[in-house]
Amino acid sequence: MADPRPATAGIRLPGHRRSRLWWIALAVLLVVLALGAWLGVRASLAKNALEAAQSEAKSLQSAVLKGDASGTEATQRALTEHTGEAVSLTSDPIWRAAEAVPFLGVNFSAVRQAAAATDDVAVDVVPKVVEIADHVNLSSLLPGDGSIATEPLRAVAPTVAEAAAAADAIAGRVDTIGTDGALPVVADAVEKLTRTITGASTMLDTAARATALLPDMAGGAGPRNIMVMIQNNAELRSSGGIAGAVALIHAENGVISFVGTRGSDDFSGFPAPVLPLTPFEQNVYTDNLGRYIQDTNLTVDFSRTGELAAEMGTLVFGVPIDTVVAVDPYVLAHLLEATGPVALPDGTELTADNAAKTLLSDVYARFPDRLVQDAFFAAVSGAVFEGMISRSPDPAALVQALSESGAENRLHVWSAVPAEQALIAQTSLAGIPPTTDDAAVYTGVYLEDLTRAKMDYYLETNVDIRDARCTKHGAEYVVAVTLTSTAPTDAATSLPDYVTAGGRFGTPAGDIATRVVIHGPLGATLLGASDGEDLPVKAVTDPNGRLYAQTDVTLTPGATTELVFTVLAPKASDVPPNLVTTPGITGKTTISAFPRCGS
Repeated sequence: MADPRPATAGIRLPGHRRSRLWWIALAVLLVVLALGAWLGVRASLAKNALEAAQSEAKSLQSAVLKGDASGTEATQRALTEHTGEAVSLTSDPIWRAAEAVPFLGVNFSAVRQAAAATDDVAVDVVPKVVEIADHVNLSSLLPGDGSIATEPLRAVAPTVAEAAAAADAIAGRVDTIGTDGALPVVADAVEKLTRTITGASTMLDTAARATALLPDMAGGAGPRNIMVMIQNNAELRSSGGIAGAVALIHAENGVISFVGTRGSDDFSGFPAPVLPLTPFEQNVYTDNLGRYIQDTNLTVDFSRTGELAAEMGTLVFGVPIDTVVAVDPYVLAHLLEATGPVALPDGTELTADNAAKTLLSDVYARFPDRLVQDAFFAAVSGAVFEGMISRSPDPAALVQALSESGAENRLHVWSAVPAEQALIAQTSLAGIPPTTDDAAVYTGVYLEDLTRAKMDYYLETNVDIRDARCTKHGAEYVVAVTLTSTAPTDAATSLPDYVTAGGRFGTPAGDIATRVVIHGPLGATLLGASDGEDLPVKAVTDPNGRLYAQTDVTLTPGATTELVFTVLAPKASDVPPNLVTTPGITGKTTISAFPRCGS
């Protein structure tokens, strides 16, 4: 019977051929292991180099801010050595080849790009910052002894602008580093680096604009009058709160002097709008926008607030107002971190820890009389600003204070000089909705007090943009606004009448009445609004073609409500929306991923 097995069955390779295959396999395995070890060692060394660079960068930053030029050259040299080493370790042919390996390659690519970006900062940005510090003590550029050194500011402005441009370019490159599918440790490190470089870029951009603006704003090219609106978040308006007190500061040849304060009553009840109002403004805000300084910031555009407030200031103070600045007690708290506590006329101290609570709540319990409250606010604002211009604040703390205030949308600036306003308009300090929706869809959620009292101290807010999806008409998404009253159950009787309004304006004492405004993307429409039931909404289009929708809600003590607005935007990017909200007492925002819909 024939053997059914194939003719080759049972044939064994000669011993030397089997031995060769084993050796080849072993060699391949050893090469792979060696390459893995090579990459692992280099990755570890690169990590160490970057960590060392981070430590040197912190030391350099501290020395620059303190004006300590000694040792900066050696620290800068060490920084570039570490970042250069990291680049060298992550850019050899073997590393670049590893970037092509499926699944794992994204990690090598991300680390290489992160190392290169860090080195770019060390080579292109840091030397310019050190050059500034070598020529000018940063402390001398800050307010102190009642003056600002305008000429040194003018001298360093070009170098600051160069540093800001370089940092902006690097931030743009870092933002494109892909981490989809990367190991969590790599993705987290890239995200941290992106935040750090973006933050540095933003700070340098702010510094560039400040050095370009401050010499003239501080009176370097002629006298300037600066009006400061101190907003009270316990009675909300779009940019923060009503102007509880207004201060006037005079600047001439860099010498800053505090002129005095006026209460909001001095600005109230102009017989007619101080400037002509548009039909849209009359329809949405009524002529109160132009008659009461407390209502000038009902508009979501602070440049319009600045114009109206400046005209009112000119009428009240009797001098032309060149600049309007809006702050709130949280900004004052941040500034007190830099200047230290200030003494108040009643013998107490205003500190970074107690400023917000003192000005937004305690004052009403201590001083029931409104005129006494106004006098107290005037005294506080005077003490804080006198402290700012007479002391030499810690540079790092002051930079941090201004950065935090800007990031929290609590600090706004307007200039009557067109060239200056054009520079301000490109920053968050301007408080101006963007004119285009190129990078990310803008959505604003603004709150206005309707109680006509100080109950918003007890209003907790949460804004959530979610449920975004593409439709044939564009991007549809939900803006959920949750409002909670934290007022005590007996608020009607336990809180001062000035805080509750005592029911005089239609809202029961202890309740909180709020107008919620959704300012939508260009060409957007409101598909619906609900709090469980359909909400009555006034929806119009503003002169720039943006959705403007508003509805009113009243909360009893302890109550919570969620208002859900469904918005349709003609287009959207996959970048999270540019969400702007009214800075209140408490507030949180969350944003889900956004789809790319159309062009």
